[in-house]
Amino acid sequence: MSMSATFASMRWTIIRHGPHDERGFGLVVGLVAASGVIVLAALGLSGALHPSWLTVGIFFFGVTWLLGPILVPGSSPTLDPQWFRTLPRRPRRIARELAPSEAISVGTVITAVALSSFIVVAALHGPVAVIVATLAVALQLVFLLWLGRCAAAVVAGLLRSTAGTWMAAVQMSVLLAISFAGWVPIAAVVLPNLGEGGTELITPSIAGAVPIGIERVLLSLPTGWGLAAVLAATSSAPLITVAMPLLGLLVGVLVLRSLWIGLTARVLRHPPARTKSNVIARSTASSRRPRTGGPTRAVMTREIKTWFRDPHRRLGMIHAWITPLFMVALVAPTSWSWALPFIGIMAAVLGAMVAVNTYALDGTALWQLLTTPGAISADVRGRQLAWLLLFGIPTLALTLALCLISQSPLSAIAFGMTVAAIGAACGSAPLLGVLMPAIGADARDRVSSTSRTGNPAGAQYTAFAAVVAAALVPALLINLIGAELLWVVNTIAGVVVSAGAVTGLAVLTRSRLRRSGPALLGAMESGDISQLRNRPSTSKSARRSQCASQTGPFIGGRS
Repeated sequence: MSMSATFASMRWTIIRHGPHDERGFGLVVGLVAASGVIVLAALGLSGALHPSWLTVGIFFFGVTWLLGPILVPGSSPTLDPQWFRTLPRRPRRIARELAPSEAISVGTVITAVALSSFIVVAALHGPVAVIVATLAVALQLVFLLWLGRCAAAVVAGLLRSTAGTWMAAVQMSVLLAISFAGWVPIAAVVLPNLGEGGTELITPSIAGAVPIGIERVLLSLPTGWGLAAVLAATSSAPLITVAMPLLGLLVGVLVLRSLWIGLTARVLRHPPARTKSNVIARSTASSRRPRTGGPTRAVMTREIKTWFRDPHRRLGMIHAWITPLFMVALVAPTSWSWALPFIGIMAAVLGAMVAVNTYALDGTALWQLLTTPGAISADVRGRQLAWLLLFGIPTLALTLALCLISQSPLSAIAFGMTVAAIGAACGSAPLLGVLMPAIGADARDRVSSTSRTGNPAGAQYTAFAAVVAAALVPALLINLIGAELLWVVNTIAGVVVSAGAVTGLAVLTRSRLRRSGPALLGAMESGDISQLRNRPSTSKSARRSQCASQTGPFIGGRS
C-alpha cells in the first residue's frame, strides 16, 4: 500500500471511529444548507424565484471554506502533519502524500451536494450542458477544498507568533463583526426610517432579483466561476466563455495545491509551535504574603490570570473585546445608529461563546476540584466573577456609552436587555462547559493557539440562543404590563432576569459537576467524550468511590 493510501486509510479510520458529535452536527446542518442551494436552483428553473439568487447561495457556500479556518483557528486537522515529522522521508514528499487524504471530510460531502445544483440548472439544456456542469462541480469542489486548506495553513502559521496572533485575531473579529452586523447597512438602505417608526420599504427596480452589478461581481469571483461556466453553457454562449472559468478553476487548483504542499512541508521542517509565556515570576510574590478573599477570590484570580496566560483563551478574549468595536464602526455611519445600544447584547453573546469550554481547556486539573471539599461551589462562583470582570463590566460600560452617544429612543430597552444578557452569559458559560465540553489537548500540553483545543461549536450555538432568548425576556415582560417608566422598569427587569440566571444556572452547574465530574475527568484523560455520555448514573456513595479511583493517578503524577 502506498503512503498516500495509508494516510487516506488513517484519516477515514479516524473519521469513522473518532468522536462524532461535532461531525454529525456539522453534517446535518451542512446538508440542510446544501439542500437549500439545490432548492434555489429548482425554484429558479420553475420561475418561482429569480435565478440570480442561486449565485448568492453558491457564493456564501464557497466563502465558508475561506472564512471557516479564520473563524475557528483552534481546530486542528484530522491528520496533523506534525505527527509525521519523524518519518524517514523528505517533508515535501510527505506533504504530497498527505494531499489526497485531505479530500476525505464532511465539508467535501456537503459542498458536493450544494454544487450539484449546477447539474439541476443544466439538466434541461441537453447532455453537453450536463457534462459541463459535472466538470464544473468537480473543479469548483477541488478548488474550494484547497482554498480552505491553504487558509487553515496560513492562519496556523500566523498563530505561531504574537504579532501573527493579533493579526489573525483582527481578521477573525472583522469577519465576526460582518457576520453579526454586516446586514445592518443593507437593512438601513431598505428600511431607512425604521428608527423613527417608518416602515416604508425601498425595493430594487426589478422585483425579486439580485442587483445585476452584485450578480456580476459574485460570478467574477473564483467562488462563482463554476456557475458562470454552467450559465454560459446553458445560454449557448461562445466556447471560450464556457472554457475560461473552468480553465481558471483548474489553474487555481494547481496553484493552491502547490501552496498547501509548500506550507505543510514548512511545518514538517520545524518543531511544534510554542507561544512564548507572558507570565513573569517576581521575587516579591512571596508565599508568606497573606491572601484575603477566601477560595472564591483565589479561583477568580486564577481564572483572570489564565485568560491572559492561555494562548487559546487569550485569542478568544481579544475577539470578544474588539469585535463589538468593529460592529459599532459598521452600524454608526448608517441611518440605523439608533440600534447602537443593542450591540451590548451581542458583546455579551460573544463573551459567553468564548468562555463555554473553560472546563475542557483546563484539562485533567479537574481532579483538584473534585477531591477538595467545598471547592466546586467556590470554583463556579469564582469563574462567574472572573467572567463579569473581563466581559460583563466592559459590556455594560460600552452599552452605557453607546446609549449616551446615539441618543437612541430605544436606549432604555437596550440597556435592560443587555443587563439580562450579561447575567445569562455569565451563568450559561460555566454550565455549558460542563454539559457540552469539547475535549482537546490537555492544558499541560497546550503551548500555542494552534494546539488541539476541541471544537465547541455546538456549545457556542447553544450559548448564542440562550443569551439572546434571555435578553428578550425584560422587553417582553414590560410590553405585557405596559409600563411607562422605561429606564427604571427596564433596568429592574434586566437585573431581576440577570440575577435569576446567574443564581439558577450556578446551582445547575454545581449539581452537574457533583453528579458527572468523575466521568468528565475520565473523558478528559482519555479524550473520548462518549465516556461522559455513556456513564451510568450512580449513587452518592458510589460516586465518591468512583471519584477517588479516577483521581488517584492524577494526585500522584499530575497537576
